[in-house]
Amino acid sequence: MRNERDSIDLIWNVAELASLFEKKSTLEGFLSDVVRLIAAHMQSDVCSIYLYDAFRDSLVLRASYGLQLPDDKQVELRVGEGITGHSFAELRPIREADAPSSPHFKTIPGLNEEEFRSFVAVPIRRGPNRIGIMVLQHRQPDHFTQTDTRAMQAIASQLATTLENAEMLMQLRRVAPLPQRQYETSTLSIVRGQSVSEGFAEGRSVLLEDRAVQIATGDDQGADEQEGLNKLSAALEATHKQLESLQREIEDDLSDVASMIFTAHLLMLKDQEFVASMEKLVRNGSGPQAAVRSVVHRYVELLAGSSNLRSQEKAQDLMDLEHRILRNLQGTVDEGGDYTGQVVLAADIYPSELVRIVAQNAEGLVIAEGGVTAHISILARSLGLPVVLCKEPRVFELRDNMPLILDAFQGNLYVDPDDEARRQLQAMRDSAQSEGESSRPVPEHGLTKDGTPVKVMANINLVFDVKLAGRNKAEGIGLYRSEFPFIVRNSFPTEEEQYHIYRKILSAMPNSETILRTLDIGGDKMITQPGPPERNPFLGFRGIRFSLANTDIFKEQLRAMVRAAADQHVNILLPMISSVDEFHRSRQILNDCLAELELEHIPHCENPSLGIMVELPSAVECIDELAARADFLSIGTNDLVMYMLAVDRTNERVGNMHKHHHPAVLRALARTAEAVSTAPEKLSICGEMAADIRMLPFLVGIGIRKLSVEPRLIGKMKLALADITLDYARRTALELLSLRDIAEVEKYLGIEPSQV
Repeated sequence: MRNERDSIDLIWNVAELASLFEKKSTLEGFLSDVVRLIAAHMQSDVCSIYLYDAFRDSLVLRASYGLQLPDDKQVELRVGEGITGHSFAELRPIREADAPSSPHFKTIPGLNEEEFRSFVAVPIRRGPNRIGIMVLQHRQPDHFTQTDTRAMQAIASQLATTLENAEMLMQLRRVAPLPQRQYETSTLSIVRGQSVSEGFAEGRSVLLEDRAVQIATGDDQGADEQEGLNKLSAALEATHKQLESLQREIEDDLSDVASMIFTAHLLMLKDQEFVASMEKLVRNGSGPQAAVRSVVHRYVELLAGSSNLRSQEKAQDLMDLEHRILRNLQGTVDEGGDYTGQVVLAADIYPSELVRIVAQNAEGLVIAEGGVTAHISILARSLGLPVVLCKEPRVFELRDNMPLILDAFQGNLYVDPDDEARRQLQAMRDSAQSEGESSRPVPEHGLTKDGTPVKVMANINLVFDVKLAGRNKAEGIGLYRSEFPFIVRNSFPTEEEQYHIYRKILSAMPNSETILRTLDIGGDKMITQPGPPERNPFLGFRGIRFSLANTDIFKEQLRAMVRAAADQHVNILLPMISSVDEFHRSRQILNDCLAELELEHIPHCENPSLGIMVELPSAVECIDELAARADFLSIGTNDLVMYMLAVDRTNERVGNMHKHHHPAVLRALARTAEAVSTAPEKLSICGEMAADIRMLPFLVGIGIRKLSVEPRLIGKMKLALADITLDYARRTALELLSLRDIAEVEKYLGIEPSQV
């Protein structure tokens, strides 16, 4: 008799999946290993994987253990055909005690499925994206239980990204070559830009759109055929080993956004046609480097020309792989094969690419105007990557391998700097480092000079940030932006994947307050979604609006959050709330999730706190009603300023009008603080204003007792708190609230007035 608990405890382990990549096999062989391993785990006679072919709108049997597959034809099901197609069409698991007696049973000649009585079909999906179906079959009737179905759902969620990449690669076997792009040498020396993420970087240029250009290869045609094949084989083998090692290394620190992030790379190396095409070109006289470029670019052309944004992103995966293979083909195999010693130039960049180049040791990034969005800048700061925004188009025409120095404090790029420039920049680097150090010890707790407690908490974007927050003496997590795993992966992590992410966040500071914000996509924090693009996404389908319109995704996130807090308390924060009605609907959905988990006997936090972000003028107008119903409030100053003043700070023409010291903003904050004056512990503040030392007396003076800032700023804010008294803070707040215009406020605060 099977141990039922073995099934429900089974979660598809990253290490176990990674071990399959380490085996020398083809892409088809890899999928065969997957179904064999699942069948063994589930003690099933049959395990099959059908993947959805969007071009044919059908399910194609890509791998099976236990079925005798016909050699002469492909097994294919229409959506809605058979139990499998029915499960896919309705996106729900189906379990049959006696499959042949089901009205949906479909006989496929040659498979002999009639002899297998028990049947479980589980859809594989990521949010709204349908990937395929996983099927279990057993000769014994009524063999599978509800527990098995839940275990299969967990496995399917862990495999979703890998299987999506596999299907894409299987369809990429017909394309034409892409012409090579030519780059010019520029006479640039110093380029003035804008800092996006502070730091210094030095290295040689590599253009992200065509990573091959920085490889000094020369003409490798006409080389000895066997020598060329041997070099190609060694480079591919080295690339495979490097990627496996890199994937293992990043799992600890970047598992939330980089889990199996090199899946497409590793699967491509297992694709027999991909490798054989290169070998064929070498046998026909091409050098190995030319062969790699030709084959990769054939695949890239189809993906880059696709109307599907997810396919376009996969084209970047392939160019990244090309870069690594070509580096490994230089003379001797490169130990790293990565971006060590290189400053990346990019007209645009996907969040997933940003994570990948950081994981592969890029020194810095120069990005074109229009390529920087809020999530790119936040992500870069979390990952510690120096980034400069550059408007000069000639930067992105620089010849390959150009020496560069990036001063991302001032926002300057130095092209082919001389010795004097290097000396000056080293002095600036030393000065910046000394400015960031203080001789005063940072206190454990935030206190004013006269002993008033003011918690200084951390804004967290990645699991990676939690360690830094702890080292900098954060007094809790005031804001975890849960959208980054969604944005970086450009997909919807499943409940199981989110559970593990939130578990890491919560367990890192188990005795401190932690606030998890639900998904806030929209505006310039976008992921690929069906439907036409919005004309004005900042005033469109973002934040809580998206969650309430996609309750399946919302419930998966809420369930994952409360499950992760099974042994502690959790605070769940709702973004972009504009009315009491939205809060009531969200509360009801949370209550539904708690009731479901109770019925399923799944451990969870039974009384989570539910709060709202105050970042819309309508929320300020309804603040008394919202404060009476919500368990806590968090003021999001960046968006509150934007919506109150109708100013997009990324818009050059009006960006300097985005002022959090505007009298209207100050009065809105005071009004919000007054609504919870009898319980100030219910209110926190985040955004750039929370880390502005000039505004600190005002914030403390109106009654705010919790600040949430970037981890690197925690010490600075605690030391600044220790220099002010509560009496001074209150007098400052009263004085600022009495001022009538921006000019008076700026004069009082000592801010240089800006010209509009």
